[in-house]
Amino acid sequence: MVIRAGLACGLLAAAAVVAPAAGADDPNWAGRYKITFHTDQKTGTSMAAGQQETPYAASYLFTTECGDDGCLAKAVDGPVPKDNVSAAVSFEWTGAQWEKSRDWRWDCLLPDGTITYDPATSVTVYRPQPDGSLTGSFDTTIDSGDCAGTVNIPVTARPD
Repeated sequence: MVIRAGLACGLLAAAAVVAPAAGADDPNWAGRYKITFHTDQKTGTSMAAGQQETPYAASYLFTTECGDDGCLAKAVDGPVPKDNVSAAVSFEWTGAQWEKSRDWRWDCLLPDGTITYDPATSVTVYRPQPDGSLTGSFDTTIDSGDCAGTVNIPVTARPD
């Protein structure tokens, strides 16, 4: 599906990292994780939120670097993204979760089967869980076009 392919790109726009323990002071997102976009559970005001999809999963390798300015987790290996999504994906540790915000173009699937690319902003967050997994959301605001509105997709990351 169109959204599935777009999500892989961006979403790495959404990939995740695991801190040693929930709320840890020294976060570390390292190793291979299976990132799942639960597109079958999406909600929102955009017509895209009502389009049926099956969940999309892909495996990504993450590394974390911490310094005086905080911690940054990077996906260093994973599926090749589509043209409308950045290949470089990183998440910033906020003290409680990994977060990434980005501007991009949403693949808007129209009822006639054509696709338009609508300007959008997405925020992806992953919160460490006690079992070593992460849960969160990929929340998108599509600014204009036929798919204008919001799309909210639950995401998970599990050691792979």
